[in-house]
Amino acid sequence: MNAMGYIGAIISIIAGCLGLFWPKKVSRTIGLQIPGRLGQSEVRATYGGLFIGAGVAVVLLASSDAALVLGAAWAGSFIARAISFVIDKSRTKENIAGLLIEGVMAALLMLA
Repeated sequence: MNAMGYIGAIISIIAGCLGLFWPKKVSRTIGLQIPGRLGQSEVRATYGGLFIGAGVAVVLLASSDAALVLGAAWAGSFIARAISFVIDKSRTKENIAGLLIEGVMAALLMLA
């Protein structure tokens, strides 16, 4: 695995730490409202633990295959957001930023 894989994995871990430790701030940034304790747990788990676990796995395995899997997950997010961009007409600056971030992350990890 090359440096791009490590960079993508570390960014995933940092993003996960943000979701784990600051779920309310992250949810506001991405335009979600947390409906209560369960919602906060979901943000911590999904935007926190999932990103941390996947990033740590890539770093520990130090494998191009592991980076490819995490890159495919980022690419899946990119594709789903692009579909929403068209179908839902959700053409906001936040969605454009999301597309860019997800596309860059997918490329970093898939090219590792």
